[in-house]
Amino acid sequence: MSTAVLVTRDPHQALAWRSELTPGQHHEVVGITNAARSARTMLLQHRPKVVIAELRLLDGTAMAMIQWLASEPDAVRPTIVIVSSDANDPLIAQALMAGADNLYLVGNGSLLDCVNRTLRGESSLTPPLAQTLLDHFDRSLRSMSTWAALDATESPLQLEPHERALLLRVASGNSLAQLADQRNLHPHVLGMQARHILRKVQWDQRAGALTLQVA
Repeated sequence: MSTAVLVTRDPHQALAWRSELTPGQHHEVVGITNAARSARTMLLQHRPKVVIAELRLLDGTAMAMIQWLASEPDAVRPTIVIVSSDANDPLIAQALMAGADNLYLVGNGSLLDCVNRTLRGESSLTPPLAQTLLDHFDRSLRSMSTWAALDATESPLQLEPHERALLLRVASGNSLAQLADQRNLHPHVLGMQARHILRKVQWDQRAGALTLQVA
């Protein structure tokens, strides 16, 4: 059993999430809040294993909270699942690139299943998110000189051919489940590949931020 904090504007939504997560004692909800400011105090108090957060809260967006949590030491850093009802919301890509671990798209499966898959090391991909990730890596290569770009193909922060192919297929409208079925793979395999791609972007973003601070 893991502990969870819920961060959502809607108290009825919070109760529904708690009911979904707790049957069979899968997860214990130790805190509920509707604002990022109060969430920080609650998170420091409870140090939950999972944070489930809407992107827009009563006092603004969840971005600053996600960035703070992502910078925490691994020993206390929670798994972060963001929630949205709109696959085209630009905050989704921003939150995942900033450090969130997965997206739960309302109406696409159950929140409990999404949380469990996230704890197993998986992430989801939507077509808009896949396209944003492709654009990120393409911009990174275009910003380099020819020789640097050639060297970058060996960089651990650049896409490998199979990762680029996965993003291209999802961006064209395929789900990870469909692709896994087509390739006779367990969906867990592609979910882990998606998580690995997100980790590359997050490390790339962090490296860029450190470079700016040094400069």
